[in-house]
Amino acid sequence: MARSLTILAIVIAVATARLTKTESPKEILAQVNKDSFGNSILSVLQLQLATGGPVGEIQILLNNIASQLNGDQKKADKVHESDTVAFEKIIADLEQEIAYHQSQIVALSNLRDSTTEALGEAEAEVRVVTSDIANNEKSFADESATRQSQHETWVRKDAEHVDQMDAIDEASKIVQHLQAGVAFAQLKSRFEKVQAKLMESKHALFKPLINALTQLASKVDNKSIIKILELLAQIRQQLVASRASLLATEERQAANWEVQSSHLQEEHKRLVERKAFLENSIVQFKVTIQEAVEDLEDQTLFLEDAEDSLAIQERWAAEQEAQYEAQTFEREQQLEVVERLQEVLTQKLSAASEFLQIREEVF
Repeated sequence: MARSLTILAIVIAVATARLTKTESPKEILAQVNKDSFGNSILSVLQLQLATGGPVGEIQILLNNIASQLNGDQKKADKVHESDTVAFEKIIADLEQEIAYHQSQIVALSNLRDSTTEALGEAEAEVRVVTSDIANNEKSFADESATRQSQHETWVRKDAEHVDQMDAIDEASKIVQHLQAGVAFAQLKSRFEKVQAKLMESKHALFKPLINALTQLASKVDNKSIIKILELLAQIRQQLVASRASLLATEERQAANWEVQSSHLQEEHKRLVERKAFLENSIVQFKVTIQEAVEDLEDQTLFLEDAEDSLAIQERWAAEQEAQYEAQTFEREQQLEVVERLQEVLTQKLSAASEFLQIREEVF
């Protein structure tokens, strides 16, 4: 056991030396001899060679060490390969996550900006629609008042025509009674009422009739009666025509108002519905903007976390890679030392013996 430890110490001492392939066996052993621990090991080796100890045991142990180093490197390679695959998977997932958060930030930013623009347009349109509703309601009120005034005028004039026609009819009856020989005195009261009624109207149409009736009151004659009856018939016919014309105008204005009011009401309904839609849209736009802002904050935090995780993983991977390369380099150096020491012990044993002999003489 002590001999094995001694031989292993030689290898370790040699491994710590900076060697090149151009160095001779003496130079190799000289470098080992420079180390205090190596010096003592070589002293043991010198003793073993001097007493005729088997060199084969040293060679077997060196072979075992080389095998162990190769085995350790294979294990390290396997772990490195596994770690690399796992790392690449983690990196790919993080990069995919980062890309997702970045795309979400772009999409949410666009949503926030476009919705903010739409909100401004909706608010501006609401103001316009509100003004249009007020104008529509004013137009409806004004046109309704105009129509009401037109109707009231027609009602008044139609009533006047009816009263005038009644007066004409009453006058015709009185004149017909006079024509039939009824004394004027018997009809005077009725005559005066009709005459007063016709005079109240102050219509130019009745002026010739009023004059004729006034003359008839002072002198009743058949010729005057006939003339008055003809005049009454003409006036009545004109009143009927005038009343019909007024009725036609009333019906036309009523029909026009029905169309106009229907249009105004439909327009009012459309404007009110549009305003309600815009107001609801404004509420939704504000909710969307608020949610987009909150989601943007979340996605920004998620992105920062993912980027931090990626940086940590990359640093870890770099450290692991550096450690793997350093350990691999160290094993390669150790294998090189073992191989060169084997060469010294197998192919150039005389040089080793010679060195040990010189060492005994010099050192």
